[in-house]
Amino acid sequence: MEEPKNKYKILEFLILVLAVVLIVKYAGTSSSRGSVAGAFEWEKEANVYFIDRQIAETTSCEATVVVKRKVPNAETLGPGVLDALIKGLSSKESRSLYTSIDPAILLQKFEIKNKVAFVDFSSLGQNIGGSCKVIAIRSQIEKTLTDLPDINSVVISVNGETEGILEP
Repeated sequence: MEEPKNKYKILEFLILVLAVVLIVKYAGTSSSRGSVAGAFEWEKEANVYFIDRQIAETTSCEATVVVKRKVPNAETLGPGVLDALIKGLSSKESRSLYTSIDPAILLQKFEIKNKVAFVDFSSLGQNIGGSCKVIAIRSQIEKTLTDLPDINSVVISVNGETEGILEP
């Protein structure tokens, strides 16, 4: 009578070991097969454009270079990349790059219609005179936004006004 109980315990043990082996073997591969959705990414890497000091001084006011930034993952990355652009550069990055965007400006409205980004700021900051600075501001904003897959062009406004905004 003792013998059948031992056989069942051994069988239960073997089934348990087999189950553990199968779980360990296949648990990590389900997402690579594409059958299970991956975890949501709260941030995505995006390109933000800043001005290259050396090139801008000698060649072009709109000589931008890409700097990678982590931005909040939302329906569109537009507001996140603009926020990263407004925040500017680290002290290390500032040695070779600069921004023409005033860090005090506020994004009031952001909307995309038919792949056109409509961006409204509270102001564009102090002392934005001079065609080179105006070209640099427009270049940074447009290049940063049009680098996103859902934007082909940009309309910039200040307090709802588009006429005369960032025209050299």
